[in-house]
Amino acid sequence: MRRIAVFAGAFDPIHLGHIQVIRSVLERRLADQVVLMPSSAPPYRKPTIPSAALRGLCAAAVADMPGVALADEKPLKSGQSIIEAIRGLRQRYGKAEYLYIVGADKLAGLLHWSKAPKLFSLCCFLVYPREGYAAQDIIRFASPHGLRAELVEMPQVRVSSAMVRAELKKLKDASGMLDPEIARMIALNGLYQLPYETMIRPYMSQRRYQHTLGVRDLAVALARKHGASMQAAAVAALLHDCAKEMKLGLMQAMARHWQITDDPAEMASNALLHGKIAAIFAQQRYDVHDEDVLNAIRYHTTGRPGMSKLELCLFVADKAEKGRRPYPGLEEIRSLMFDRLEAAALVSMRGAKSFVAGRGESYSEETDAAMNYLEGQAAH
Repeated sequence: MRRIAVFAGAFDPIHLGHIQVIRSVLERRLADQVVLMPSSAPPYRKPTIPSAALRGLCAAAVADMPGVALADEKPLKSGQSIIEAIRGLRQRYGKAEYLYIVGADKLAGLLHWSKAPKLFSLCCFLVYPREGYAAQDIIRFASPHGLRAELVEMPQVRVSSAMVRAELKKLKDASGMLDPEIARMIALNGLYQLPYETMIRPYMSQRRYQHTLGVRDLAVALARKHGASMQAAAVAALLHDCAKEMKLGLMQAMARHWQITDDPAEMASNALLHGKIAAIFAQQRYDVHDEDVLNAIRYHTTGRPGMSKLELCLFVADKAEKGRRPYPGLEEIRSLMFDRLEAAALVSMRGAKSFVAGRGESYSEETDAAMNYLEGQAAH
């Protein structure tokens, strides 16, 4: 008889521990099919992302896994019985043996549920180990109460969604806990962060806003390629031009107040000064305190010596996003940026210096220093 295993949970977000459990169940032939069933957040915790976004992450995580399906049903409401869900699957899939995948920690909690005996009679359990819980002892204790269970032989799952959310909150990609593609989707959709897209929209023209989204998309792609944080790249990109459309006089007043720069060329130019002001806004208005993110915003126009990978990703993305109108050097930057990020940045800086010099204008001393640094690195 076909064996169908239900794996229900908040999956907020779905992480490599969840995938490890699914693979172990299928590889050990404990089930012929696994049905992934996202549920609402428990009553003691507010949902962190919309259910549609959560479902999208789940769908992407199992898209290339044969034998895994995402439940068609709407997410289980908090407190709704898994009993109802399994009955619904019976109606859809018909005659089969139904199993319920749970961690040893969750099984221990189920023992206090008044409807547990009913659930025990409805399906067999597949129990995977969790740190701090003796799975075999829990199974042995519950067996007299009607539990039928098999232990999934696999390493203990040491990662949790709460651990992943904590890393995302720090603008990290939760490497080793989160699939890179899921991390990319989270970054591009602004999940588990403040709603920066909505927050910046009132301060930007439509053209500036579309440019910002284009920079975000490219910065995330470059970050993934070059090993920078995609979460940090997305936030830095969304905020990099948040001061671009301010009046120059107001920016100059802020620059003097915050003692941001003493470079006359920067003080005289909206194009050069807005990055420094945006970094102040990122801290004061948007509650960003990651120094790498702030530096990426601060120097996205001028550059500086010793730029981090994140800074370079934003610098190049700002110059090469898909909405940029053609200008000399653009195609060369695009041809270099995924393989030679520093070289792409250097081409951009040289082009900007040539353009400004051709107009008889001064340029930032930081750009000169950044070019000298990158040229020195290339020489080695």
